[in-house]
Amino acid sequence: MAGLGPPGAAAVPLSARRAPGGAEWVNWYRNQRCAPRTVAHPRGEGEVRNLMRDAAAATLPVRVAGAGHSNVPLCLTDGVLLDLGAMRGVLGVDRERRRATVLPGTTIADLGPLLWRHGLALANQGDIDSQQIAGAVATATHGTGRELGSLSGALSGARLVLADGDVVEIAGGDGELLRAARTALGALGVMTALTLEVTDAYSLWLRLRTGSWRELLACWDECLSAHRHFAFYWCPTARSAGWLGLEPPVRDDEVIIKTMDRTPADADASANGSSASRIDRGYRIYAETYRPNFHELERIVAIEHARDAVAAVRELIVGTYPEQEFPVEVRFVGADDALLSPFSGRASCAISVSGVMGADNAALFGDCERVLGQFGARAHWGKWHSHGAERLRALYPGYDAFCAARERLDPDGRLLNDYLRGLLAAPGR
Repeated sequence: MAGLGPPGAAAVPLSARRAPGGAEWVNWYRNQRCAPRTVAHPRGEGEVRNLMRDAAAATLPVRVAGAGHSNVPLCLTDGVLLDLGAMRGVLGVDRERRRATVLPGTTIADLGPLLWRHGLALANQGDIDSQQIAGAVATATHGTGRELGSLSGALSGARLVLADGDVVEIAGGDGELLRAARTALGALGVMTALTLEVTDAYSLWLRLRTGSWRELLACWDECLSAHRHFAFYWCPTARSAGWLGLEPPVRDDEVIIKTMDRTPADADASANGSSASRIDRGYRIYAETYRPNFHELERIVAIEHARDAVAAVRELIVGTYPEQEFPVEVRFVGADDALLSPFSGRASCAISVSGVMGADNAALFGDCERVLGQFGARAHWGKWHSHGAERLRALYPGYDAFCAARERLDPDGRLLNDYLRGLLAAPGR
């Protein structure tokens, strides 16, 4: 695929600073903004603890911003905003147990080559790799693969700085607390180290092909069962592929089918003939570059509802939104046990619908939410949804347990913002 890349990121200062009057923090998509009282760039856990204590003494709220890849107001605050981008790198590797402990500001792009040096790799990742790992884990960022979970599911331990500056170390034996930490939305504390389950290094063989909707349905089961990774893009028009830099070209109402299969880490990449069929290190194959020109809704349904749910979205767009050009992306994700993971307890299908950034997408997104709601769809936490606490409680079996854990760790709600208060209500409220 030929990507459309965002402009290069500016250098990040390495010490805490006071935000100048009127200074704004802006997310990657440039659709979420805030003016924090203080923006801080701690260099280590000790600085994080001091910042949290100072914020508590001044009764200021705290939020953590990763790379800003959420469409929604997860990170916004008028208090203290922590940017952990200076805390990067691998702290340790347990090659025998296939685990790696990493710093929270390490990007997914950083991790690929860092782990490769140890003969290791992430088991899976998405097609954008500029997210910081703590933010990616906190929002259940995922790739595709029916037997492969999200990055949240890979978390096996963490160090968490609480709102009062105390530190909690979470390990595999901590059960419910680990399940809460796996998709925490930054609402439990500030992660200063994450231990991830990883796998042996591998290469991937990527193949892309186009086909009709009918051809997709005919090969659906085979693609799911025969390939490590299977995803597809349904393109409403021949112009759809261009919005995301996708290749090869398509006609109206066609799909681009994407499969990736594991090959040995030293597989020969020299025979690559085109962007539609190539072999390389896994982390290089996963990653694409996208321009932040879109606003996104993503819904996750149980895998047994996948065909009907995708067909319903296609029917809605063809019948009601014929001007819609962005392709609909469909991926498959394995079950996990995180309390707030949209993949909790069920293998899933993730359906992403995008609209032009800055345009009025309310009607399209609202109708997609309504249509997919019939299938018990859960929302991706970093993308548009209109759910409140009661709807979330109905969709997530672990919702009350997570809210109870959040209340124990941050009883004053110092790690919340207005947006999260509307999503996370204590049991009985």
